[in-house]
Amino acid sequence: MGKYNLLNESWIPVIENESLKNKKVSLIEIFENAEKYKGLAGDTKTQDFAMTRLLLAVLQTVFSRFDYDGKPHPGIILDEKFRQVEDVDEDYLEDDEYTNSLEETWKKLWSTKKFPEIVSDYLRMWEDHFYFLDDKYPFYQVRKEEIDGSKINKANPSSVSGKNINRMISESGNKVALFSPKYDKGKNKEILKEDEALRWLLTFQAYSGLSDKVIFGKEKYEIPNSKGWLFDIGGIYFEANNLFDTLVLNLILPNPIQEYIGIVEKPCWEFDSSETISNYLSYRDPDNLAELYTNWSRAIYIDNEKDFNDAFNFEIVKIPEINHLDAFLEPMTLWRLDTNGPEKDKFKPKKHNSGEALWRSFGTIANISEDNNEVKAPGLIEYVNKRKEEIGEYNLIIKSISMKDDGNATSWVPVDEVFDSLAIKEEVLTDIDKEGWVPLIDSEVNLAKKVVGGIYGYFISDLMTVRNDKSKDFKKQKVEELYYKLNEPFKDWLVSINKEDEKNKKIREWRVTLKSLVINEAREMVSQANTRDYRGIEKDGKIINIATIYNKFINILNKTIG
Repeated sequence: MGKYNLLNESWIPVIENESLKNKKVSLIEIFENAEKYKGLAGDTKTQDFAMTRLLLAVLQTVFSRFDYDGKPHPGIILDEKFRQVEDVDEDYLEDDEYTNSLEETWKKLWSTKKFPEIVSDYLRMWEDHFYFLDDKYPFYQVRKEEIDGSKINKANPSSVSGKNINRMISESGNKVALFSPKYDKGKNKEILKEDEALRWLLTFQAYSGLSDKVIFGKEKYEIPNSKGWLFDIGGIYFEANNLFDTLVLNLILPNPIQEYIGIVEKPCWEFDSSETISNYLSYRDPDNLAELYTNWSRAIYIDNEKDFNDAFNFEIVKIPEINHLDAFLEPMTLWRLDTNGPEKDKFKPKKHNSGEALWRSFGTIANISEDNNEVKAPGLIEYVNKRKEEIGEYNLIIKSISMKDDGNATSWVPVDEVFDSLAIKEEVLTDIDKEGWVPLIDSEVNLAKKVVGGIYGYFISDLMTVRNDKSKDFKKQKVEELYYKLNEPFKDWLVSINKEDEKNKKIREWRVTLKSLVINEAREMVSQANTRDYRGIEKDGKIINIATIYNKFINILNKTIG
């Protein structure tokens, strides 16, 4: 008999809209009352992202099959478990019957601001597959016999302790966490209650690393081991006024890529774990969002008689990763183009860089122009652009999330989160015409990069020449300090833009701010100058000192910004 059912137990932390208090709710409750919650309130940002994708997998599955009123879409054939039997027939795709029904469903969701009963009806139909602990259908896990010693390359699977599963501690047997939120007495660091363990299970499937050694079979896989799909992407998603709006804004109906429309959604809970592992070992890549959103990085086994008052652990076996090249089914990532090597002209997910604010990637996020083949915007941004009429005037928040690793290519241990946000009005984000706001904002971002990394960077380089400073990090440090001081002013300017604003006036407003901040930073360097800086050096028959390089800096800045 299963234990701890996700549909009935309170395990998902949320923030209530009115009271702003945290509470835990069940999977049924979160859909029934999504409009009453401000958002998720998990243990970490990466956990919230993994949880969001689980919720979206439910919605993608339900609304790919049913309309808002709970009726099957044209062309959908269902079995007694509400499972789609086959891909939608071409006839329903060619005359857009199925596609139009999906679009109308999304519009009705957005306008009614309430999830219909069909979501709960579907979940109840699969209730026996939503037990955290079970001997038949353990959620996001495998049964004991599937990781038997005869099926793997070692006598036993790898074991991971609670203090390593809990990414707020991330303590292995070889490394002690100095700032743990849990004290160590009585194995307290290793204890996880059911709701905690469940949330960290979902997070581990998304962000695992590569430090464990056990695989299926005796030979290496033909492709690399998975370290968690979300570990490798630069996560991008929308946050809205409440959890309902957040989920619907990130719900893609229909898929903007034609080849994926009508494909059966395959969330992991609709399959026996042996089928799931078999698919991974056959190197089959997902062709639907529900499967992608519930992708595993490990075959994980948890003893269903586990005592949650004792130290927690689970056993794991590596499985192969998803193909990363041109994997455009993934709508929630930045992309980068390989410009050389065997993967030239292929796009890969681009992780967010620690210390680099999201606005510096604005062109990569928002530029959905078909004229530029070297830039690929996230599919989610492209989709929301198609929904701009329905969304209307709405303040969007673009959230970014990545997991930072330890820099060791053999272990890829998750060590920290990289996250940021960018608020922008929907009508500005979708103003993509050549004379629209998106190209203009992108141009101002590129100008800021030229000013900070180029003009100000050259000023720092000249100062280092005067000082005969050979250090490698001084310039980088000063440039990043200036970028940091631009972060909040740029965000404030961006969110203040209305579509009808006079563009030249608004751009001048930002450039005045940019110029002032850059000059102040250079003046700060001048104010700290010593006698040697003013005495300077002779180069090419001229004296170069801090005064001459500052004047040169100001002249170039004036010519560039005005």
